[in-house]
Amino acid sequence: MTALPRTAPLLSLHPGDWYFGADYQRLHTVLGSCVALSVWHPQHKIGGMCHYLLPKPANNKVLLAQDCRYASNALPRLGQAMLAVGGYEQFQISLFGGGDMFAFSTPTSIGFENLAYARQWIGRQKIQLHRLDLGGTISRSVSLWLDSGEIELKRYSMNES
Repeated sequence: MTALPRTAPLLSLHPGDWYFGADYQRLHTVLGSCVALSVWHPQHKIGGMCHYLLPKPANNKVLLAQDCRYASNALPRLGQAMLAVGGYEQFQISLFGGGDMFAFSTPTSIGFENLAYARQWIGRQKIQLHRLDLGGTISRSVSLWLDSGEIELKRYSMNES
């Protein structure tokens, strides 16, 4: 009988997804104007990531707590999971995304608004960022290895043929 690995190899997070734990070897997501926050605790070798689409719903629409398409839900939920393990200062916390993906964008594009919300939340929590890669006219793929905390970041130009 072959022993099953302790962890699954990969969890791909899509817009509105979040995860915190140690059940996977690697967390991965692809970003355009969306934003991902990745977190890793070096001592416990546990981590997580959220991938949100927009800062908050339009017209103050009431959200279900599990609707993490919005930063207003995703960031606090990931934060609560982290605080059950240790203080924010114990984690390596990184922020990615917020690209300007559309030719008709303005200074208040979706990516810009997503990053503004993340920066406000991070400031309120007094979080020090470990790594960041934000904005621009690019898309990104981000992988977080939960055994080491290593982050693999790939950037893709929107203008390549």
